[in-house]
Amino acid sequence: MVLAVVDAKNLIETAEIDGIDAVYTINLPAEEVENVNQTLVLITDANTNLGGYGSNRFNTLRREVEVQVFYALHPSVSVDNVEVSLYRAFENAGWEIGETHGHTYDPETHQLTVTMYLYQTKVVND
Repeated sequence: MVLAVVDAKNLIETAEIDGIDAVYTINLPAEEVENVNQTLVLITDANTNLGGYGSNRFNTLRREVEVQVFYALHPSVSVDNVEVSLYRAFENAGWEIGETHGHTYDPETHQLTVTMYLYQTKVVND
């Protein structure tokens, strides 16, 4: 089983969402931190809960990822279209859509950002 962040990254890259230029996991590379010309996605682990108990053992992992979108200063696609496409890609892959913490404005880079949480339940086979 691969990490939830890797599953999420592969899902977004496979969906080829118009308006997303690059997807990263865990942290942004140093050379991307000041990039305001592209829309970047950062995926980090948020939580893992054990569940599906039977015979005193857990049988499922409910994995939560945090997805942050850092929009280009002049995005080529509307913010709403990018976000709906992200939600649909995860929904179609069987992920649960969690909270979205609204849009924020970075006063240093002048970028619009959004943070969302998504959940995936995996059955543990051992």
